[in-house]
Amino acid sequence: MTPTPIQILSHIPGFVWAILVMILYFGLKQTRDTAMRAKRLIVLPALWLVFGAWGVEKSFGLDGLAGLAWLLGIVASVLTLRALRWPGNVRYDAGSRRFIVPGSWVPMALMAGIFVLKFASGMSLALHPDYARNLAYAIGFSATFGLFSGAFLGRALNILSHRPQASAAIAA
Repeated sequence: MTPTPIQILSHIPGFVWAILVMILYFGLKQTRDTAMRAKRLIVLPALWLVFGAWGVEKSFGLDGLAGLAWLLGIVASVLTLRALRWPGNVRYDAGSRRFIVPGSWVPMALMAGIFVLKFASGMSLALHPDYARNLAYAIGFSATFGLFSGAFLGRALNILSHRPQASAAIAA
């Protein structure tokens, strides 16, 4: 018998809702112009890469095609965002050694997308554990985790390229 939506919601651990609240909080902060140091730019992509790797490892394992799909998703996302040069209009303030990043709803959408993807993957695997052995399912979810996580890495690399030293190193 398939559980009802109320039954499903009643069994979701409290920490999941706490993660959603944190995602919404940090996503909303990204909608405003922000001044960030280089170290802070590295934290968000690192967290999402770890979260993505954990999700793929826990569900499908990183040592097979699912892990490869995750890595290829990251590479595809980074290359796409580097080509698109998103986010645009970033400035580097040498005096404060901070990057001035324009506000955008895209990071919120990406974070919410990762949350929904992880939630959907976890729920579907809880209801249908045999899906973990379905190669198309594993590759599809893993590649999508990689695409979302890689978007934050590509964004950070684009922002960091606005630092004068980084621009000279990239041009060389």
